[in-house]
Amino acid sequence: MHCFWWDKSVELELGETGKYRDVKSTREAVECLLLRWPQRDGRALAAAKRTCLQALEGKVKTEKARRAFIKAAEEAHILIRSQ
Repeated sequence: MHCFWWDKSVELELGETGKYRDVKSTREAVECLLLRWPQRDGRALAAAKRTCLQALEGKVKTEKARRAFIKAAEEAHILIRSQ
């Protein structure tokens, strides 16, 4: 199964303080956005969900999904250790 791997992963603090998650694909990003995200609303969050799902359908490039994911993390004030 194709996971839509990213060229560079996004490592962010998700959940407990000091616990980092290394998100390497659009599929992993969708899982984080839908199940593990600390907030339930926001413009960047809605855009990231939409863009990531479109990437999984092959309608947009995975790099666009990655950028939308980073913007959603910034909007939620999630610490990004590497991007």
